[in-house]
Amino acid sequence: MLPYYLKDPNPAAYFSEPFFVLDFETTNLEFGDSRVPENHLVVGALKREGHPAGLIDVSKLRRVMPKKGILVAHNAKFELGWLIRSGVDITEYLVWDTMIAEYVIYGNQRVPLDLDSVCKRWGLLGKERVIDALMQGGVCPSQMPQHLLERRVLRDVDTTGQLFMRQLRYMQDNGLLPAMFTRCILTPVLAHIERRGMTLDPERVEAEVVKARQELAEVESQLVAMSGGRNIKSPIQLAEFLYDVLKFDEATDRRGNPIRTKTGRRSTNKDVLASLKAKTDEQREFVKLQAKYAKVSAALSKSLEFFAGVCAEHGGTFVGNLNQCRTKTHRLASTARRLKFKDGKTRGVQFQNMAREFKKLFRGKGVMVEVDGSGLEFRVAGDLGHDKQVLADILNPDHDPHTYTATILKQIGPEEVTKAIRTAAKRHTFKPLFSEGKSGTPREVAYYQAFKTRYAEMTATQEKWVAEVLRTGQLRLPSGMIAYWDLKISPSGYIEGSNKVRNLPVQSFATADIIPISLVYTFWRTRFAVDAHILNTVHDSVVADVAEKDVDRYKRIAISCFLDDTYSYLEKVYNHTMFVPLGVGITTGTHWGEGTEESHSYEQGHRSGL
Repeated sequence: MLPYYLKDPNPAAYFSEPFFVLDFETTNLEFGDSRVPENHLVVGALKREGHPAGLIDVSKLRRVMPKKGILVAHNAKFELGWLIRSGVDITEYLVWDTMIAEYVIYGNQRVPLDLDSVCKRWGLLGKERVIDALMQGGVCPSQMPQHLLERRVLRDVDTTGQLFMRQLRYMQDNGLLPAMFTRCILTPVLAHIERRGMTLDPERVEAEVVKARQELAEVESQLVAMSGGRNIKSPIQLAEFLYDVLKFDEATDRRGNPIRTKTGRRSTNKDVLASLKAKTDEQREFVKLQAKYAKVSAALSKSLEFFAGVCAEHGGTFVGNLNQCRTKTHRLASTARRLKFKDGKTRGVQFQNMAREFKKLFRGKGVMVEVDGSGLEFRVAGDLGHDKQVLADILNPDHDPHTYTATILKQIGPEEVTKAIRTAAKRHTFKPLFSEGKSGTPREVAYYQAFKTRYAEMTATQEKWVAEVLRTGQLRLPSGMIAYWDLKISPSGYIEGSNKVRNLPVQSFATADIIPISLVYTFWRTRFAVDAHILNTVHDSVVADVAEKDVDRYKRIAISCFLDDTYSYLEKVYNHTMFVPLGVGITTGTHWGEGTEESHSYEQGHRSGL
């Protein structure tokens, strides 16, 4: 069942539907997170359009909340979480988050997004000072004077309502409503996803921990032997080995000065170790071993030990936070919801950016189904450049971009490209999409230039973006959002920061617009049609736990959402018809990222007129 605002998506709904403003104050464990059972609502206020603000009975939210309309709030996902916990059906709420609005208005610029700062920028009243000071001091709202807390929420809904009206007019006048609409239809979906979490396979986690500890011990033993028995965990002994025995040059800062500790000793911190330049075979062997030691050590300390603790003490399931207002590209970022363990420490891992090899540690109750936008950023770049060669390559089932890359890097024919050679070439394939392509080995540079020649229209479009930013300092993105840069030309003619200009329009449209659209439709269309739960979204993919009996139906719906619904939405909301078709990849198995792989695409020649 689709919410009303998705049946015929149109940002003009913000002008036609009645709005209401909502604000809650809660107990303050984990900043009032509704997923913490010990937290509870303390006070709430609601302001309906055309009516004065009033307090609401937070114990009867299902009875007092409107059934439909525009829900206005600052950091609306917080209020949505509490509504979901209270049993309120949020399906028909079109969100306007005043924090997200400010984020969209400022594009890729960093500004404070708290309500107090935002209101002051718009000439409105900021936060009530007494309560704000108490909160900053860590006092729980349940212990604050009730009349002051009530005065605060009433003031906040009044101010937030005024802020909404000003932001709405500004965004309408400046072509920002499509981007705002897309960001806000995602928010209720994230509020639902964040409550479910992901589940680990204890046996696989244990095996991975044992393997990592064995690898770490082996590498540490090799390093100790190589160093002549020195304690490599001692900064003094390690520095002696690095600089006096191996004769590494000390790492330097931008001014050429050696990087030292605060006490003046030679540094051996992880950044310095990663920057060491090896010139001898012995130095190269140390760099190789040290890199492996650092990787395995980080895997254990940052992820695997947490996973093991979750399995042992928290039932194997943990949740994360999916944040909308963190990145310059406007795609989602994730942060950990930290858990407390028996040793008294709190730990957490990012919900999205885990190492790829850890995906196999997660399982579902049914089948894990990951749907992704295959080759998404390349397709989007070709689409924005109306590049006919990109279109031809996408539609040609015999063209493999990684094989093409390998033929130039290795100077061999396609028939000579082995699986290993193709895999090694992958990291270069789309690299020139986001760079000038003038650095690397001679063969790498030759490939980068061949790429730019082959896709000349796409390359020309990216260079036009750079020229536009040099001229005006800004660039309007396909979503209508505006990005800002202060580019500088070095004496050599290199445009510092130009790679960011080449990257942001592509990455933003692909992962902050297209994938969220696909995710939103997949969530609502599958919510009651099949036994499935969306667990996570990672940049260009959506991960779900699907009952085995419903896998085929879920896949059919998801494919339609990633293609048909997304095309339709882009046309209606952004007035954008895709020139290059989108593609869909699907992986199904008992664990995340493992199992059967398949791909789907939409032959869109009739849309492009070719």
